[in-house]
Amino acid sequence: MMVREWVYKALVDVVLKKTYSNLYLKNHLQEVDEKDQALASAIFYGTLQNYRLCEEDWKRFAKGKVNKKAAILLTMSVYQLRFLNRVPAYAVLDDANRIAARSFPESKGLVNAILHKVIDSKMPMPADPAAALALKTSLPEWLIRLWIKQYGPKEAYQFAMASLATLPVTVRINPRKMPPEQLENTGRLKEAKNGLYHYEGHQIGTDPLYFQGKISVQDPGSYEIARWMDVQPGESVLDLCAAPGTKTMAMAEMSDDQAQITAQDLHEPRVRLIENDAHRLGLKNITAITKDSTIAGEKKYDKVLCDVPCSGFGILSRKPDMKLQIAPETIDQLLPIQKQLLESGAAQLKDGGTLVYSTCTLDQKENEKQVQAFLEAHPEFTLEKQETLIPDCEHGGFYLARLHKS
Repeated sequence: MMVREWVYKALVDVVLKKTYSNLYLKNHLQEVDEKDQALASAIFYGTLQNYRLCEEDWKRFAKGKVNKKAAILLTMSVYQLRFLNRVPAYAVLDDANRIAARSFPESKGLVNAILHKVIDSKMPMPADPAAALALKTSLPEWLIRLWIKQYGPKEAYQFAMASLATLPVTVRINPRKMPPEQLENTGRLKEAKNGLYHYEGHQIGTDPLYFQGKISVQDPGSYEIARWMDVQPGESVLDLCAAPGTKTMAMAEMSDDQAQITAQDLHEPRVRLIENDAHRLGLKNITAITKDSTIAGEKKYDKVLCDVPCSGFGILSRKPDMKLQIAPETIDQLLPIQKQLLESGAAQLKDGGTLVYSTCTLDQKENEKQVQAFLEAHPEFTLEKQETLIPDCEHGGFYLARLHKS
């Protein structure tokens, strides 16, 4: 199968069937010849990151309704024409025409004509700065204006541009399986910050270091949340909404597997992900259970992590398909769930204990205001510190707040 046909079929799955982009790539990239996998990944992720911009580019020349699958082909073709300077235009056009002829022959002429017009023209940008930034970064204009209102224009620009970043693959080391003297011999781990490493291999999913439980993929921002928990040997810890268990495993490794960690999730298949990862890493003191985390259990934990479901605006670079689904009503639907989880976590925390509330989003309603409302209702809690990790070329954007229960 030629590279562009594979990318086209992959995008159809993600755009029309709502398949997660990272899972699709993990399960299907091996269908592409190894020499072409880098190009396939670049077109796949690049198209998703720049979907709205590329779609608006060709829509200028479309009169009437365009077949949904033809629209996807046009968008991925425009991405290559506008962003991949080393790829000749004729190669993009030839493959687009072949795909169209096989998949929707009635639209082949339309696809060819529109792409020729794109090549011969320049994409106009809105005069309004917020609208221009939204189009440039393929984000909805309401989100740019929300960020400007909450954080200011400089931060809004940083947030938006970070959504286009290609982040390195960052891993943490499992000290129980990877002694320091082995690090130098791997040849594919380069030291980063805070004890993390950049993975410079080709396919981490098939790397023996991964299968042997020596390394795990984790965004530095996500790792920072685990660090804020500061789990010590002998402590009892509750991780609400824990799946797939990335922070759970990091906390267990930090405590040398000497803390008793309960990891909860609502869905049984996701609980199995936690169990499987604990087994891979050789961690024995993690108990994974299927449970609705909004329902409080006993007050018996020294520390509780409330890493709640959120709008995910901080990790758009890691999950570019989220750009296709962003809607303002999502925030309002999440706010009551976040509140319930925070209340549940607090109820299960011992007096004198520590609770960390975190999200992977950039929205003060889900972050600072959620914590402020909780503190006003619970005078027994005090805020030790809070921080918004600004997304950049190394990590996603996260919010963290550490609360102490007197």
